[in-house]
Amino acid sequence: MKFILKKLENSISVSGIANVHFFEFPESFHTEKDRHPFYELLFVAGGKLQVISEEYSGLLRKNQMIIHRANEFHSLTCVGSTTPTVIIIGFDCSSGDLSPFAKSPILLSDPEVKKLAEIVKEGRNVFAPPYDVPVYDMKKKKHPPFGAEQMLKNLLEYFLISLTRKFNEQSEVEETSPLSGGLSVAEVIQYIDDNYKEKITLDELAFIFRTNRSTLCREFKAGTGKTVSGYVADKKLDAAKRKILNTDKTFTEIAEELNFESIHYFTRFFKKQTGMSPKQFRNQ
Repeated sequence: MKFILKKLENSISVSGIANVHFFEFPESFHTEKDRHPFYELLFVAGGKLQVISEEYSGLLRKNQMIIHRANEFHSLTCVGSTTPTVIIIGFDCSSGDLSPFAKSPILLSDPEVKKLAEIVKEGRNVFAPPYDVPVYDMKKKKHPPFGAEQMLKNLLEYFLISLTRKFNEQSEVEETSPLSGGLSVAEVIQYIDDNYKEKITLDELAFIFRTNRSTLCREFKAGTGKTVSGYVADKKLDAAKRKILNTDKTFTEIAEELNFESIHYFTRFFKKQTGMSPKQFRNQ
């Protein structure tokens, strides 16, 4: 029997990604009108934003998303004293029509937000920090996990195809509770273990694992006996000790690899945790 392969068509094809950011905007933050030659996905994970664009001007509230068209002028402003947390993903799409998502905000269901969270997680595997400050040229990691770039591309395409299918068919997506199935502390630990060298916030963890800050802190403490910040500090300390004892790297190099703001901050952190400076620890 002769089998015949069928060619698979691409309905939506992401050909490039400029950035994957998770921001907490400061109070009263605003941007000037800007545009760029690619789509920009804007999602509000908490709080609210005032958005002004050629297609839509108005509020963007929690769990709402809009996708600005390529070369579309747009700006945003924090409302009142709020400090909203947002996800911004810039990408180029060589096929598919995403223009309907520029006309008005879309409220994402919890399964859709989970898909977006997977994109953010995979973005960390592809791009080097910082993730929480505006960067016009995000650098790729030198040694990403196997298939990270393709995974990021596929996850974003899957997300966009799902949204387009929902929009076109006007079908209802079953929503589940953000805490359905319970919080997996093991998954949180694994995520921290993979990213502890970089800045991790409670807001980011709460969003990615679809819970809230208080539940995250309570469940993590119950499961590990440590606070989230304490666990991260222990991971950084263990890594610093190994590098000090087993390599000839300077303390400045070690501080940079572990993403400390400065050698002075690293020294203060190390002395607070061990009672001695990095130099004393190496000499000992």
